[in-house]
Amino acid sequence: MNKTFLVSVFLTLIVALHATVCQSASVYSDKVVAVVNKDIILESDIAKYKQPFMRNVLNLPLGIVPPGKWPTEREILDELIVIKLLEQEAARKGINLDDKAVEAAIDSLRKRNKLTKDQFVMFLAAHNLSYQEYKKLMTLQFKLTKLIESEVTRKIALSEEDAQKYFLAHKNDIDSEYNKLMESLRPPKMPEDQAKPNIPTHEEIYLGGKLRLRQITLKIPPDAKPKDLQRIMGTAKRIFEEASAGADFGKLAKKYSEDPWAKNGGDLGLMDYREMVPGLQKMVQRMKQGDVTPPLRTKDAVVLFYLEEAKGRQTKQIPIPEKTRKELEKKWKQTIEQREKAQGTQKDAESSESEPTPKAPSPTAAASKGTEKARSLGILSPEEEKEYEKVRNKVALIVRHDKMVNRMKEWIDELKKSSIIDVKM
Repeated sequence: MNKTFLVSVFLTLIVALHATVCQSASVYSDKVVAVVNKDIILESDIAKYKQPFMRNVLNLPLGIVPPGKWPTEREILDELIVIKLLEQEAARKGINLDDKAVEAAIDSLRKRNKLTKDQFVMFLAAHNLSYQEYKKLMTLQFKLTKLIESEVTRKIALSEEDAQKYFLAHKNDIDSEYNKLMESLRPPKMPEDQAKPNIPTHEEIYLGGKLRLRQITLKIPPDAKPKDLQRIMGTAKRIFEEASAGADFGKLAKKYSEDPWAKNGGDLGLMDYREMVPGLQKMVQRMKQGDVTPPLRTKDAVVLFYLEEAKGRQTKQIPIPEKTRKELEKKWKQTIEQREKAQGTQKDAESSESEPTPKAPSPTAAASKGTEKARSLGILSPEEEKEYEKVRNKVALIVRHDKMVNRMKEWIDELKKSSIIDVKM
């Protein structure tokens, strides 16, 4: 089953944008710019990953682009080559992710940003991404992060001796080095010419043909109380989440549905588009084979539909109203302003003297069995030990980051040496 994130089927804009965005991905050139162990990288991939939002989504510590700098096309290609190498390495090591866990992580991210599902789809559409494309990117991000944790993070040994030696060599520069590190971890400001959303102008709908729908019906009793409705909608939401995560819709119908078609897995049979009622036509116009609708509330029931089969359909491009496009752009600007405001607040907090230093893992955690006080190793004088204790967490962060950068470079070089990479750009 294609697990597509759809909001209300009667919200034309939201679902329409989902379809339009999928089409927009095909406008780029298909020229091959690099081959990595038989896997190709296209010119369109560079154009895609050049977009500011894409760079925020797939954010990995590759060490290719200098801190604070917006990447050139060649630097983006170098990043894509490394990402391809890491993706291949993750496949060799059998690193996989639970699909439901990815869905849950995305939902948590959406809630933290205080976006409804409708607004979230709008936001993705404004950045030329469908929900499924975004989910695929997040899955890749999580998978490669897991790989990096295994091959880089866990292989770094950070000792108290390392930290104290670094302090001794840089004791007059700890604050400035720490501030440089914090600044380097912030994403660079996007170019002004790329800071505008690409709002779709048209949507694609499907007309005609023969379609097979499956249906799940949860009945609402005539005397249903608010708590009853809440329970029914909760069940419907769980069904939708299971179906979206790949569960067999027919089996779900047999288990949950309360209508005459339940025993047949909710199968409504093969229907002619022309014979459907207008409301059903409007719904299926924006559904692809494998799509499942969210719970739809009627007077007597809550219903979910699944498009199992579709053949003989025609596509049609229709314009998105200017009013709707302006609403999208307004929401996009509001989201960007909220993000910039949050980043500004975070920066002010970090620069405030009253703000505590971010806690780093103790360099001596293993050796000192959890004690937070630095051990005296004879490296520092008593006075230096007092000064070191004040900046110990900062030193640990700096040293750990330097070790990670060096280990990451070493590991990537190893992968490149054992690979065949042909750059054609």
